[in-house]
Order: sequence, then C-alpha cells, then structure tokens
Amino acid sequence: MKNFTFKLDYIHNATLGRVDALPVGSRNCYTFIGNQVDKVINGKNNDGLEFYNVPSIELPSETNDGSIFKPNIGDVVLFNPSGVCSIEYESVSHSNCILLTERCNSKCIMCVQPPKPCSDSLNLAFALVELINNEPQCIGITGGEPTLVWDGLLELLNRCKEKFPSADIQLLSNARLLKNYTRSKALSEAGGDRLIVCVPIYSDIDQIHDKIVGVDGAFWEAVNGIYNLERLSVSVEIRTVVQLMNYKRLPQWSEFIYRFFPFVKHIAIMALEPIGLSLNNLGDVWIDPVDYIKMLEHSIKFLNRGDMEVSIFNQQLCTLPRNLWKFSKKSISEWKNIFFEECERCVEKSNCAGFFSASKNQRSRGIKTIVPLEEEL
Repeated sequence: MKNFTFKLDYIHNATLGRVDALPVGSRNCYTFIGNQVDKVINGKNNDGLEFYNVPSIELPSETNDGSIFKPNIGDVVLFNPSGVCSIEYESVSHSNCILLTERCNSKCIMCVQPPKPCSDSLNLAFALVELINNEPQCIGITGGEPTLVWDGLLELLNRCKEKFPSADIQLLSNARLLKNYTRSKALSEAGGDRLIVCVPIYSDIDQIHDKIVGVDGAFWEAVNGIYNLERLSVSVEIRTVVQLMNYKRLPQWSEFIYRFFPFVKHIAIMALEPIGLSLNNLGDVWIDPVDYIKMLEHSIKFLNRGDMEVSIFNQQLCTLPRNLWKFSKKSISEWKNIFFEECERCVEKSNCAGFFSASKNQRSRGIKTIVPLEEEL
C-alpha cells in the first residue's frame, strides 16, 4: 500500500475515508466518506458514516516513496493521528489486498514483512470491506498468517463473498492450520466457490522447506492442508520463492508438484523481493536469476508439457530467455513497481514485470535494455 506522512489536527483516532469527491475548479477539497475505525463494532458502524472535507493544500503532494499523491474516486485512505497514513484500497488497481494480521506461525528467512505480535486488524478489515463501493475483479486477504485470526477470517470471507459475489477471493496462507479437516471445511464454506488459497511449498525436500520457514514439521502440515482443500474442491495455487537454499532443486520440485499435486489451479515461481528479513539475510537467500535460468527453464517446460498452468512472477524479461517470456506475468503490485534507467529505451518495458521498489537494494547483473531484433543483428 502507498504510505504518506501528514497530520490533520482534527483527526484524533484512526479513521478510514473513501474518496467521494475530488478538487475541481474552484472547489479545493477532497471529500471523504467513512468513520473512525475504533467506532466499528463487529464490522458495523454504530452511528452511521460521516463526511470529511479535507482541503487539498493540507494533503501531501507525494507519498513516502516519492510517487505523486493523487487519489481517485473510490480509493480508501486510512488517516492515523500519528501522521503515518496509507491508501488501503485503490479503485483502479488489480492487486488490492486486505491485511488481516501481522502475526505468523512461521519464521521465513526471506519474509518481506517480518511478523509482529498482537497486530490483528479485524476492525480495519471489516470497515474497509464496508467502504469499497466498486466490485473488484479479485480481492486478496493476506498477513502474517490469516488463519491465526480464525473466526475473523471466516467472517471476512463471508462478507467478501456476500458483497463481491463475482470477485475471486485470493487467500495467502501457509496452510499449516488447514491440516485439520474441520477447519478446511469451515474455510471452504465461508469462502465459497470463488476462493483460491495460495500456499508456498519451497522445496520437494521437507527439511529444506522447514529450514526456509523456520519451523520443523511445517512441510507436512502444509501438504496435508493442501490435500484437505482438494478434497473440499477449494482451488489451490502453489508458490515458491527461488533462493539460495532451493534453486538447485527446481527441476525436482517441479516433478514433485506434478506428481503429488496435479489438481492445483496454478503454479507460481517467484523471484526474491530484497526487503525485510530477505534483506537482513541477503547472503543466505540471494541468488542472481541469471544463475538459475537453466533450472527455471527445465521446471517451466516440464510443468507446461504436463498441461499445468505455470507462471513466472517478479522477474524481468531481460533476465529470461525469449522462450520463457510468455510465462512471465506483471505480478508486482502497482504501488511498489518501478523501472530503472536501462528500462527507459527498452522495447519490452510495457510487457515486463519491472522491479520491486526494494530492488534498489539488490538486482540482477543481467539487467539490460532490450532493443528491436533488427538492432541486435
């Protein structure tokens, strides 16, 4: 989400506001409709929605990452009395997520958002769903680990299903708690037939997976959770993040996925985002994409020949052979998607995933400008 810093003297409590009107002509105010988050009881406003007219001069011109602050009609902004504020929902974005908690029961060595205790955001999540007034194509639910807030997760899934009946609901989970069939069944009933659970399996070897996530036994818990979801006809996406500990076994990993999870809806092979614990542990996790291309190419070809839907996330086209370009997706959320100087003249820029803003910390040595084929000759 986009963050920005400013203080409004009349904001004394965390307040969500949906942009209802923009400054036009002589009108110099943004109008927000919403309410204080702490007034939301079980997700329902107890005293109705309120209007907030905020003079545009009082809002910042830039977000904290330097991008222009220019909200659209339907965007939902969280105002904090501390002055650290954020755009929680962007009406024109295709990658909106609801953060349910920052707690987690894993300790992944490359976690981009290190876990925080006692950091559930139920009221905020419920209030956000209430304020969204355009049905998104897809809405994500993320954490932390969302299943740790079990009752709240089920309630949130029900609300999303009722308010956005045509939207896909994408739940990011390590699936460890879903080893319990009763829990998986409750999740299935709450999420409905548009739910897809995205589960990381980092290796075909349980010890490698467990070492990456920092918990013994996590591999088999996730595997059992995936099988429970399949028994209940819940769609599953399997993900992996390519890193130093697992890149050599990408071919074996792909064969493992093909043989043991032939039912999954989608497989995502993801490049590393160098931020959070990933940046702290860079020497233990970073492997340049150009150094694992052969293993990646083998995996993609194997899964594709097996008629499995597979994609490459977060990787630049210039680091991939042309025969893999069709598998590459523009997967990085708009608010943290950047391009470097080499990209300005690149003929494939509009088709490329680009970079995480955190890629300023670390990027591939294979980055280059792609020129028209006739110029290469």
